[in-house]
Amino acid sequence: MILERILSIFLVMAVGFVAKKVKAVDSTFTRSLSTFIMSIALPFAFVASLDRSIPMSALPELGMMFLWSGAVHAVSIGFAAIAYRRFSEGKRRVLSFITVFTNSVFMGLPVAQSLGGAKGLMLGAVYNVMYVVLIYTYGMSLFLEKAEKGRWKRILLNPGIIAIAIGFALWLLPFSLPAFAIDAIGLLAKLQSPLALFVVGANIAGIRIKDIRVSKELVAATAVRLLILPLALYGAQRLLGAEGTVPAIALLMAAMPAGAQTVVVAEMLGGDASFASEVVFVTTVLSMLTIPLFAGLVV
Repeated sequence: MILERILSIFLVMAVGFVAKKVKAVDSTFTRSLSTFIMSIALPFAFVASLDRSIPMSALPELGMMFLWSGAVHAVSIGFAAIAYRRFSEGKRRVLSFITVFTNSVFMGLPVAQSLGGAKGLMLGAVYNVMYVVLIYTYGMSLFLEKAEKGRWKRILLNPGIIAIAIGFALWLLPFSLPAFAIDAIGLLAKLQSPLALFVVGANIAGIRIKDIRVSKELVAATAVRLLILPLALYGAQRLLGAEGTVPAIALLMAAMPAGAQTVVVAEMLGGDASFASEVVFVTTVLSMLTIPLFAGLVV
């Protein structure tokens, strides 16, 4: 069942790919749609993910997911600090970024929901708390010579963090919102997954395959992102005897391809956006093979 859902996810991406190729949508549309997803649809998805139908007994699982997320990101940062010293500075920054930040939001959340239903989506949202915090601290520091002013304000006022805080508050309250409000939140939340996958597919279509040059940097990025780190995590989980939905979702989040934010951040802060685009393209395409592989290991 999970493999069929993953195939459906890639099919939605294919629709975005074709739409961009036949010029039904353009880059301006996808950029605006990305802003809508990050500012509106995704925050509502985070609020909806903290479903009141999920009992308070799930709180330990949420805490465990936060620990898994912290451990995965910490190990990834440590690995990035020592693995790419022989590469040029421009490539090293991108390689470090994609090592730590996967596409755990746009692609990861739909996969988490496919694996664990409402609870899976909730666990995926908790996993991404660490992602949001680190992308504004460690992530941007890779491309900045000096600390950016107001960075912590941007973290705390990030729509995703605010939405998760609101969702937890609503989940813990002894009463629920009116039915019409819950329905409205749910409708907006449902936009996130299909639109995000559509955008990923459309972004892939915008990359010229003939311009991609197979280099040692690209091979390293692909191997680390899709195989080395996920396999290391899987091995650690087996050694620890970690089983169940929480470690399974953590593994799949870590097995996602490079996040589209890699290109956005590199372009915004003067990094190697061309190389970043190549990495996002290649890892996303090849993840069509590797994600079902890791999903088969945990279901």
